[in-house]
Amino acid sequence: MSVQEVPMKDCVLISAFACDPSMGSEPYVGWNWLKQILTVSDGNVVLLTRRMHERPVREALEPASRARLDIVAFDLPGCAGMAHHHSLMKPYYVFWQVAALFVVLVYQLRHRSLAVIQQCTYNVVDMPGLLWLVPGTRFIWGPVGGGQIPPAWAKPLYGRGWIKQRWRTLMKRTLRFNPYICLASYCSSSILVANQDTLEMLPRFAHRKCIKTLETAVSGVTASPAAQEPKESFTLLWVGRLEPRKALKLLLDAIAQIKADQPQAYERLRIKVLGTGPDAQKTEVEVAALGLAGKVELLGALPFAEVQPLYEGADLFVFTSVQDTSGNVLLESLASGLPAIALNHQGPREILQNGGGRLIDAHSYNEAVKEFARAILELMDAPQLLRAYAQAGLENIQKHCLWEQKGELFRTLLDAQGKSAKSHLASDQA
Repeated sequence: MSVQEVPMKDCVLISAFACDPSMGSEPYVGWNWLKQILTVSDGNVVLLTRRMHERPVREALEPASRARLDIVAFDLPGCAGMAHHHSLMKPYYVFWQVAALFVVLVYQLRHRSLAVIQQCTYNVVDMPGLLWLVPGTRFIWGPVGGGQIPPAWAKPLYGRGWIKQRWRTLMKRTLRFNPYICLASYCSSSILVANQDTLEMLPRFAHRKCIKTLETAVSGVTASPAAQEPKESFTLLWVGRLEPRKALKLLLDAIAQIKADQPQAYERLRIKVLGTGPDAQKTEVEVAALGLAGKVELLGALPFAEVQPLYEGADLFVFTSVQDTSGNVLLESLASGLPAIALNHQGPREILQNGGGRLIDAHSYNEAVKEFARAILELMDAPQLLRAYAQAGLENIQKHCLWEQKGELFRTLLDAQGKSAKSHLASDQA
């Protein structure tokens, strides 16, 4: 049989611990990677995920895609109902990944159909799982993130949790020497990294395998930049989980500074905060303590369908995170024609360096507060600049941040895997 006549094993397994069309964050990412892989793969696809995601995935897929998908769903005993924001989710994920190796090994022994394995969602650089050990397959690790370290000046945001962050920082900076990470990197055929911070955490020899791409994207732009004219009110929008690393306190302190220094500008401001989390009650207390109770509207959690009108009705999106792989909500704001401001680091830099808003440099907490306040004040009376940012953001999304572009990247990787396999087969036959 000639090389061209050899039937290639083309079954792709995507390991997506979180994968759900009805959720945001990590489940949203897993669901969209699955859709793209189904689109670009010629053969069948296997989804390895949790039991809670099986039914929503099946119900959301078109019949043709559903017929090509085999779902292998499992949970550890007693953990099937554990929510993704559960306090024990991270250790559970580690044990789930260990069990996943044996689940996939059994699957491969039964079917012998897996050629490529991709691991995505909850994909942190210090936990590549163990699926790179599955024989007869090529392993695509990522998109992987988690290499971000909060700046030293962010200590006030974490409180007692700062000790944990210092330990985490030490661990991250030694990853390139960790035998587990080195072996996983060596066994990976390709490594997709979400940002420069994560790339720098990997062993040097692995950099040649790395392709930089965000782990998330959007389906398309949902608006065009409207004509911006000075208005009596100016609405700021903040969306995220209420927890220390998302740093809503930065925005609240910046608004308090504007109130003290520029009372007339403060009167024009309207601030909407969307999200919930462990710091929800603390946030209410801080808003009251800063005298912002009548200015900051805490909306809690809303269904995704109700979020889009908030993007469209706001004037500026404020992304304050001090530790983030990328930022789904940042992409959503740009796709809605809403310009943004964010710190000049990590995921926000990867996104906004291509247009859509302003990146803020800071070397201390007080400087960060001051610079956010300054940016807000400057943009309140700069409608033409806001419109330019909005237009640049839409172009940025269309060029760099669409899900179909992730699919084309995966198609390129699959083509490379096929060519490599044919090359090896030809060498063996020679």
